[in-house]
Amino acid sequence: MLRYLPSGTDPKLLIGLGAPDDAAVYQLSEDIALVASIDFFTPLVDDAEDFGAIAAANALSDLYAMRATPLFALSVLAIPAGTLPEEVVGGILRGASDVCSEAGISIAGGHSIDDKEPKFGLTVFGSANPDRLWRKSGARVGDSLVLGKGIGTGVITTGLKRDVAPPDAVEAATRSMRQLNRDAMKVLETYDVHAATDVSGFGLLGHLGELCRASEVGARVYASAPELLPHAFDLAAAGVFPGGTERNRAAIEKETAWMGDVDEVLRVLLCDAQTSGGLLAAVPSDSAEALVADLRAAGYAASEIGEVIEPADARIEVDL
Repeated sequence: MLRYLPSGTDPKLLIGLGAPDDAAVYQLSEDIALVASIDFFTPLVDDAEDFGAIAAANALSDLYAMRATPLFALSVLAIPAGTLPEEVVGGILRGASDVCSEAGISIAGGHSIDDKEPKFGLTVFGSANPDRLWRKSGARVGDSLVLGKGIGTGVITTGLKRDVAPPDAVEAATRSMRQLNRDAMKVLETYDVHAATDVSGFGLLGHLGELCRASEVGARVYASAPELLPHAFDLAAAGVFPGGTERNRAAIEKETAWMGDVDEVLRVLLCDAQTSGGLLAAVPSDSAEALVADLRAAGYAASEIGEVIEPADARIEVDL
């Protein structure tokens, strides 16, 4: 669909549709660039404040993935006018405001419309030195791949909708989705990051595939390496996962080689559509263990999930 949009010729637009990344980047001066992104979606959880908080953390993640410091946000709200109680709408806005306050920014305005199904999200703006940005390109053969959070939010939130997700699974997934990637970015800044992105709707393999294509490399992933959120494996084994996960699996199959006897459930989870997932970074292999330890010390369910390899017919190899 993006082919219908002109890529633009403004030389100050450093990152736009021509080379898509996690956010758009516009140069303001020699050492300052504006970094902007937008994300919104329908409710994933029952609690209004949690929904708003998750939406805010998810939108801000795009800035952290590019090493940008958030400046402010604008809200995007769609609600069924006159039918959704004011306290519910207030809860959504309050949750988003709490997370933005944690990030050190304000929601400076926004726009709302009447819609049959509630939707909420943020347009976020940040600043960065254009010469110090992290991008999806830049991963090098021999790098290790480090993931900052556990996976499984898609199957757990689907389980919640079907009323089959255990309460502790929902609580863990909510806590993970609400967690800002701000401190993960701060930890990563102390390492030599060659490439980075965040894991969200396209799942771990989908976003890793984007990083590999941008960097013109391949990747080997160890299926059991990523941390799994509580009960995510059992729910996926029971066939509980969103339609987005199925679409992700179909999209990534043509460039993925499943090596050995990788469990079918793990294949699903590696493609599971995430919300407000972890940062995914390619770093020198000799620093990966220390990076994982530092991320864990900062409160993240981090893991070393694989390595960058020479590109082949199958962009991604998944082994045991």
